[in-house]
Amino acid sequence: MMCDYEYNEQQYVQTTCSQSNDLCSKCSRGMMILTGIISGLVFAAAVVLLFINSLLTAVFPAVLTSLIAGLAALGAVLSAAVFPCCEGSTGKKCIRCHLGGLFFGILGTIASALLAVSTDLAAGSVIAAVTVGLTAFFFAFMLVSLLFLVKCAVK
Repeated sequence: MMCDYEYNEQQYVQTTCSQSNDLCSKCSRGMMILTGIISGLVFAAAVVLLFINSLLTAVFPAVLTSLIAGLAALGAVLSAAVFPCCEGSTGKKCIRCHLGGLFFGILGTIASALLAVSTDLAAGSVIAAVTVGLTAFFFAFMLVSLLFLVKCAVK
């Protein structure tokens, strides 16, 4: 039950729509991306500042934890994709809308965490600061994407 549109000579005009306005509302993918980027940048800046000033001493376990969280989220999303759910529902459309951003966050978290784990994480190293910052950015982006996805699933 989607919104029906009919062709008018000048433009498409919405003719009928179901009772709920959820079916006709637009996907909030732009809001998710904007929120994810802003929160990722703020979180990455805070983590890098703590790391550069040697206030974040246990960086390796944190990077390893983000790697495990990324792999777990990837496994959860792939296993959830196997089980079909309520085809054609509003929630399914919303979930499909947010999956691109979620996969971007998951794959970025996994790749940057693998890069950070494979480098020497010394506090004075610029490469270590960049990899820790990238891992923090993608981890925050993944968490925001997961929150938006859970919001869709709950509705």
